[in-house]
Amino acid sequence: MHRYLPTKVFIPAINFMLRCMTPIFLSGFLALMLSAARSTLQQPPLLIEITNVQPNRGKIVVELYKDKADWLKTPFRKLTLPADKSTKTASFTVPPGQYAVSIYQDKNENGTLDQNFLNIPKEPIGFGNNYRPFGKPKFESSVIRYNPSSKPEAINLFEAL
Repeated sequence: MHRYLPTKVFIPAINFMLRCMTPIFLSGFLALMLSAARSTLQQPPLLIEITNVQPNRGKIVVELYKDKADWLKTPFRKLTLPADKSTKTASFTVPPGQYAVSIYQDKNENGTLDQNFLNIPKEPIGFGNNYRPFGKPKFESSVIRYNPSSKPEAINLFEAL
């Protein structure tokens, strides 16, 4: 013969435990989430200073990439700025890490980087580390490192032709 806790004692004990532990668990979980959100909100943004912009000629498109597989296809973050001054600053709220940067001035505002028949850009471009590629730009060469104490990253736009 097995000895089990009587149902009259066991079920009320579980109910009591659930009623007491659920608020404690939820308040701890909520505190953890708020702490994580607060630390992200308080860190300074990633700043990219873009120079050599042709004023009043379209828009500036700034793209950040986290993964090599997404490079020049699907940006992690994308920002479009008016090209109203010769120097512009892009601001991104992102976690610390490494990001490849691609920038172009969309002079005709068609939403894409115009290229000639050899796939050479017709519009001004720029990359992280002021990398100037010969051929297709490389992800690794365009990567910048960002942490909360980073200074603004300066990128100069240039004409490929």
